[in-house]
Amino acid sequence: MVPRSQKIRLGVFLSISFFLLIVAIIVVTGSKLLKREKTYYIRYKDVSLTGLELGAQVKYQGIRIGRVEDIYIDQKDISSLIVEISIEHDVPIKENTEAVMSLIGITGLKLIELRGGTNEAAELPPGSFIKPAHSLVESLSGRAEDIAQKIELVLNNLLELTGPNRQTSMFQLIDNAATTLNTFNTTLDKNQNNIEAMLNNFTNFSHKLDSFMVISNNTMMRLNQLISTPEMKETIVNVNKISKDLEQAQLSKLITELTETVEMAKKTFIHIDLTLLKSRHDLLSSIETLKESMEYFNEFSRLISENPSLLIYKTKQEEIQVK
Repeated sequence: MVPRSQKIRLGVFLSISFFLLIVAIIVVTGSKLLKREKTYYIRYKDVSLTGLELGAQVKYQGIRIGRVEDIYIDQKDISSLIVEISIEHDVPIKENTEAVMSLIGITGLKLIELRGGTNEAAELPPGSFIKPAHSLVESLSGRAEDIAQKIELVLNNLLELTGPNRQTSMFQLIDNAATTLNTFNTTLDKNQNNIEAMLNNFTNFSHKLDSFMVISNNTMMRLNQLISTPEMKETIVNVNKISKDLEQAQLSKLITELTETVEMAKKTFIHIDLTLLKSRHDLLSSIETLKESMEYFNEFSRLISENPSLLIYKTKQEEIQVK
């Protein structure tokens, strides 16, 4: 028979153990029961949520702020999956916040990462839908599918090329390639000297080009030195000054005045020419009269030289006039 003291000790032990168990349960679950949370929803359309489990973490820039509470199919649109998440009440969720699915290591499990959001944007009220965003996982999955399809296409083409019906063509193609390589090698051997000469010419051309570049650089340096000399600077200043003086001189006006002067001179010469044409007859008559007068004067001079006494005697003068 068990002593009474032992029963008392067993009862005290069980009471203390039960009390500690209740305290532990309260400590563990009390904080969660007392914690205030708000609920949001995320709608994914035509997206696989494999790896996203209930209770998965919800993070914002690497900080855990909530968890996934439920995942279900939309009754109105069966191509849409709705994820219900709970967020700590003190965490502000902005209207331009986006939800991205991310992988947890190499386990295949996923979490939801909230990104974006600015201070200027309004806060999203609880019970609203957070906009989903394309994640790296979705991009990699899509690319992996495309790559797998392309690899499958390449393998099918290889199988078709290496099949029994194409083996003869493949062997013939390989033989043709070998023949072409042999022909190419033979051509190289025959034209080796020409190729070497061409390479030597190319090398000489490169050397000459280097020399030309050196000369060009030296010429440019000398030209820069010449331009930087005080004389050249003074010349440029003088040219600029002359240009400004010519601009101020109103060349167009001078050219117009010069043109008018030339036109006036042209009219003057035309007037002179017309005047000469009009007085030509008078001038010719005067010349004829002058010519006759010269003839008379010559005759008179001849008579006087032969007989100077004619100047004294009148009768002789009359004879001269008569003659």
